[in-house]
Amino acid sequence: MAKTVHYASLTVNDEEVYGTAELLNGSGWLFRKDGERTALVVSYKDINLLLYGRCDLADAQYLDDEVAGGAVAIACSRRQEV
Repeated sequence: MAKTVHYASLTVNDEEVYGTAELLNGSGWLFRKDGERTALVVSYKDINLLLYGRCDLADAQYLDDEVAGGAVAIACSRRQEV
């Protein structure tokens, strides 16, 4: 079974920290700050944990966008229909 990992941020001591959060069998999240190996177990009810896109989906979309020429090429190629 694949792990469910999201890009995330966690507010600690009034400072927003960015990293990833991995789901722990429905009991909470394992938050890792970017570039660090140590982790913090966070309750799934914690309002200081913000989950963003799933890492696998977000990374795949990023690669698709880069193949299409990047964000600027995509934005410039859109039709401006009213």
